[in-house]
Amino acid sequence: LNKQLCEDPGRRRLPSCAQFRAESAVAASSSKVDASEPGTAGKRLRGGGNVAKELQEHEKQVHHLQDSHRQWEEAFSAKVAAQMRDMCSDLRHRSHGHCRDFLEHDIHVPDHLALQWPPKDDRDASPVVVVNRSVLVSARWSGRIPSVGCVALVPQGSQVERWMDSFVDNFRHQHYEGGKSLVLVYNHTDHRAAKLAKERADGVFIKAVAAQGVEFPSTAAARFGMWHARDADIIARWDFEAWHHPERLNMQVRALALAGRPASLLARWTVLNSRAPSTGSKNIMEAGAHWDGSLAGEGGWMQKSWHPFLQAGEEGVVGSHAPRDVVSMDEPGLLIYDSLNP
Repeated sequence: LNKQLCEDPGRRRLPSCAQFRAESAVAASSSKVDASEPGTAGKRLRGGGNVAKELQEHEKQVHHLQDSHRQWEEAFSAKVAAQMRDMCSDLRHRSHGHCRDFLEHDIHVPDHLALQWPPKDDRDASPVVVVNRSVLVSARWSGRIPSVGCVALVPQGSQVERWMDSFVDNFRHQHYEGGKSLVLVYNHTDHRAAKLAKERADGVFIKAVAAQGVEFPSTAAARFGMWHARDADIIARWDFEAWHHPERLNMQVRALALAGRPASLLARWTVLNSRAPSTGSKNIMEAGAHWDGSLAGEGGWMQKSWHPFLQAGEEGVVGSHAPRDVVSMDEPGLLIYDSLNP
């Protein structure tokens, strides 16, 4: 109020208004300075421009970090996928459910790894064709996948009841891509085995049939079971006293289709050490009683050539299977025999 009163020309010279006159002089001087420096207001405006520029640079840095993180994630995912494919190609891990995503859509399959059924008639004259696991895992079916009938002879003995459920479950857990069935053949005089087999049979997926004759197991009993699986494209021997890896059917049928041979055999198999069962030690075998325990072949070829359970000395009569007809796989973990089982 005093300042306003001192602005009146009649009071401006009063001593009490001296302080207000000084303030007015300073304000006037500041105005002159601002007028003499036209860039001052521009500087203030440019201060707002600097903030916008800093925001743009900040956004660029954020986008750069996001792109770098995205590239890192893609590279890391590709590395993990490659490691998973490598791990899942091992038969010990391939049957794990999480491996399916890494094996079904991981690579482009060249023509020579496309599986067909029936196979192309381009069998070479090599005495034995050997295929490895990595080739079979990378191959893909092109068209129809063959069906497989597995023939198992149910042994006689009290331990059958203990092992029957495990044996059937082992078959159910086969990760085969096509249709499969199991024929349980029992001796017509074995009432225990007949009861166990019939309880688990459904007439389609699992069949139970009685073999006549005194001798059991026998060639006639096995071939009788094969006759009940005659509608299948492939017949496979399925020993009761063995554990069959979930990928056994898958690998052996793929080997048949890829090699164009009518029969498939494992070059080696595994037998648990019966002398020290508590240690869990295993023996890798390549000759002996189970030499044809892993046999799987085309239906027509099996009807002509399959004569299992031959006695000593008879093998050379009907014969070990002609090498030119066999594709071999060196995967002993696909078939494991336990001598403690019936």
